Amino acid sequence: MLLRFTLSAAGAMVLAGAATAQQGLQPKPITAPVKDAGVYHVATGTWTRGVSAVALAGPEVIYDNTCTVGFYVGLPAGSDNLDSGRLPSTNSPSSASSLTGLYDDYEVNGFTVAYCTFEPSVTSLGLGFYDCYAACDNAGAGYPTPTAAFNLVNVPGGSAVGSIGCWIITFDLANTTLTFNLGGDCDGVYDNVASTDSFGWSWTQSIPTTGSNAGPILAGDPLGFFNASCGGVGGGTTFPGATAGPGTGIGNLDQFEAAGSLSGCFFFGGYSAANPYSGFYMQLQGDQGNPSQSNTGNAYCFGDGTGATCPCAGFGQPGQGCLNTTGTNGATLTATGNAFLSADTFQLSIVGVPGAKPGILLRGANQLAGNPVGDGLLCAAGQSARSQVQITSAGATTYTNFQGNPFGATAFTGGAATNYQFWYRDPQNTCSGAGFNFTNAWTVTWLP
Repeated sequence: MLLRFTLSAAGAMVLAGAATAQQGLQPKPITAPVKDAGVYHVATGTWTRGVSAVALAGPEVIYDNTCTVGFYVGLPAGSDNLDSGRLPSTNSPSSASSLTGLYDDYEVNGFTVAYCTFEPSVTSLGLGFYDCYAACDNAGAGYPTPTAAFNLVNVPGGSAVGSIGCWIITFDLANTTLTFNLGGDCDGVYDNVASTDSFGWSWTQSIPTTGSNAGPILAGDPLGFFNASCGGVGGGTTFPGATAGPGTGIGNLDQFEAAGSLSGCFFFGGYSAANPYSGFYMQLQGDQGNPSQSNTGNAYCFGDGTGATCPCAGFGQPGQGCLNTTGTNGATLTATGNAFLSADTFQLSIVGVPGAKPGILLRGANQLAGNPVGDGLLCAAGQSARSQVQITSAGATTYTNFQGNPFGATAFTGGAATNYQFWYRDPQNTCSGAGFNFTNAWTVTWLP
């Protein structure tokens, strides 16, 4: 099987055209087996068969719209077609239709596409990837310049002219200069606006000799009408600690934009008239994009009067916990460094506690708005671990090495928010008579 792979010059796939009112486009049923061609290693020009894409690229599947519905879309030759989805950032909310992302910047080092064609070989197939793009949201401005663009030559087709062939191919970009970055939620911040939270990819194909249109296989079925294993939108883009079935693509909608011989905004029916709610088949493999990315986390749940009421209305200063016996202040929990499992520089520091008093660092999976307990507010719930008792020195203490100390051999996986709070003895406090208090709390999502 002959395949040539080239990177287009920057701007070579800048496309013109404006989105119009959404138009229906009839998907075509797949009438032949979909074959997996394997993984093509761009660096060496070699193939690997029968091995998962993420095992060779990755190490994570960062976007997954691969739950097939038995249809492909026949697109006219010369049309440029853009679909879109989401790569969630670390501040993206986790819900039934989304996930909290691993990173705020992703390096893509592999991608998987699927298509059907009536050509013995697809003489030219162009793919482009776009940071910050939402399908059918151009408002006449034309397509942006692609972040990365590829031209695939002589990829597999049908066994003969006029005979349909359907294929899945993974392209491994590792050890090349062709890897590219896409931002989590476009700019690293979840805005809940498609145009500033989405990325896009384009599909452009050459003129067929048979007169029969080829195009990408459709995937994504959030209600499971065509493929019961698909499940909810975004269910297949899995991160450490998350479980899901085949991918339906976070942010993927039943629409795409086209320019050229096909022009406008199109959809496949959205479950009407026995048509699927789907987008173009696409899987992205990748890793953390910017190694200097900061991942320190944020403070929450203060005993300074901005949230829950402290016992006896004993408020600390802004950003602190509830009042203790050190004077007019509460105790403060802050963090420095980065919470990466592979390169842990994360450190928690506590100041403003009474000196020479015992304290314990709490780790919990859940956040509370602040429950009055003792002389302070409990903010980290669902406690999975407590540190050994530590005696404060001059009203301060620190914690490091979070995969070992301070919690012993309790290594944990990343991908979910972890909450910390410091409990400490304060026997001179006459508020509740309990003799203990809390700092504010801190939350961070540990990343690989």
